[in-house]
Amino acid sequence: MMTAMSDQLIAKEQATGVARFVPGVASITNGVKNSAGIDLRAALTVWAVVVPQSLAYATLAGVPSVHGLYAACAALALYALFGTSRDLNMGPESTVALMAAATIAPLVTDVDSAIALSSLVALLVGGWCVLGFVFRLGFISEFLSRPILAGYVFGSGIIIVLSQLEALFGLNIDTDLYVTDIGGIVRNLGDVDGLTTLIGLTTVVLVLGIRKFTPMIPAPLVAVVLGIIAATAFDLEEEGVAVVGDITSGIPVPGLPDVSFNQLTQLLLPALGIALLAYPDSFLTARSLTKPGGYKLDADQEFLAIGASNVASGLLQGIAVNGSQSRSYVQRDAGGKSNLVGLICSALVLITLLFLTGLFEQLPLAVLSGIVIVAGLGLFGLYDFRALWKIRRSEFWLGITTVASVLVLGMLGGIAFAIGLSMLVALARLVRPHTAELGQVEDTDTFRDLARHSDAHRIPGLLIYRIDDELFFANTAFFVRDVQHRLVTSDPPANTLLIDAEGMSDIDTTATQQLGELFDELDGAGIDVLWARVRRPVHDMLDRAGLTDRIGEDNVFLEVDDAVTSYLADHNDPPRDAPPDDDS
Repeated sequence: MMTAMSDQLIAKEQATGVARFVPGVASITNGVKNSAGIDLRAALTVWAVVVPQSLAYATLAGVPSVHGLYAACAALALYALFGTSRDLNMGPESTVALMAAATIAPLVTDVDSAIALSSLVALLVGGWCVLGFVFRLGFISEFLSRPILAGYVFGSGIIIVLSQLEALFGLNIDTDLYVTDIGGIVRNLGDVDGLTTLIGLTTVVLVLGIRKFTPMIPAPLVAVVLGIIAATAFDLEEEGVAVVGDITSGIPVPGLPDVSFNQLTQLLLPALGIALLAYPDSFLTARSLTKPGGYKLDADQEFLAIGASNVASGLLQGIAVNGSQSRSYVQRDAGGKSNLVGLICSALVLITLLFLTGLFEQLPLAVLSGIVIVAGLGLFGLYDFRALWKIRRSEFWLGITTVASVLVLGMLGGIAFAIGLSMLVALARLVRPHTAELGQVEDTDTFRDLARHSDAHRIPGLLIYRIDDELFFANTAFFVRDVQHRLVTSDPPANTLLIDAEGMSDIDTTATQQLGELFDELDGAGIDVLWARVRRPVHDMLDRAGLTDRIGEDNVFLEVDDAVTSYLADHNDPPRDAPPDDDS
């Protein structure tokens, strides 16, 4: 594992010029050499899902269905070239499609304006993501912690399964009439189409069975082929089974949309909102697919990959795109090994647009829903939640909160909420860092946290205090209050404060100011201050703030042991390796 990781890091550092910004080329080349057959099979499987989903999601975006295929063709190719995930499937996705539709709705006057404005949104989303790459904003992904990842994956699985129930049962529900989608389905169970449900459930059983007993066979592709054959042979559409329907063939000429400057300015900020939510959504999906010890994602490069995919989609009259959760898991399950999967899939979509649109017109939507449901069921893993419960309960509840937020706010809204919550948790840890009062371990010169080591004891009259974080404006007030509290409650009363600064990596001007005020207060109370294990940057700040002169250079020690020795010598106490007397 370490060798593979080292080789990857070395390759990245050695990459220059175009190769550094188009990392997918190396993956595609490797796929051509080593896994072309496997990647072709995976691409065929994904293609069978991409086409009908792209058609459906374009309708959600408020444009003719064929524009979803334009977007998929462009996004798949560009992400394959620029992306660092071998498994992420880039293209039309329901949540982003709905957000884009809501964004352009006030400006739409006819179908042509909807197409132009939708393409403009894709271009703007892509532009914002490219700026994220330019300014190296990939650190946003650092807020996607393990509990958020676990909660997101589990919540996404639920959302994916629930989103397919309407098609699975052959229902046509006006969701605006119900508080929740699942509530609408439950209230309309009497209208379930039996034949459609049978087709969908048969697809689920078929795909699960093939995956279990003959995993080398691409189960979704088999299901799609059999579904089309059955629909054609038995004229299922006449029996009331919903199918994909008419698809316009051909491809558009790439170009900029015909929009006004006023429309551009009106969509600029809404597009930023879509970009800020689409990036973590895509990156989180990619991270959830990356196995430990496998390839490594580049958070900054992913901004460029998502940006390039959206720009290409916009130029080809497509819609805004991002990583699709359901298709990405279908792609991973199909066993693809390289970015060649995306490139082949893009070529297959292009071929579909030119020659095969009629092939998918008879595909029952229930077959597609069954395939997606199987992908969603694969996300219901409990291992991470068990581990979080065992290791740290607070992070377990953060994961559960993420599941709830995804269910209530949707995938993108849930991620935004969870990231905000993570930032609050991180801020809380910064504002209230870990601190400890140290005591001497019997018959040693070692000092440990009194709360954790029963064999450590206080040095009478000396409070040894450690803070395990940098000291800056957000936590200095806590530090001062904590020191004051420990001094007031020390038994016997302390006449000297010894600050163990080993964990203090930095200190800012706010902290130096409040330290000076604390030292004035302690001086007035007759309490001396000693420092030990002060790092050079902190020492320099204390010097510049005049605090070293106030403390006295002789009261700054290399080790805690040295400071304690000096304190005992000054106070004529008994040897520190002997336990204190009962009356001390």
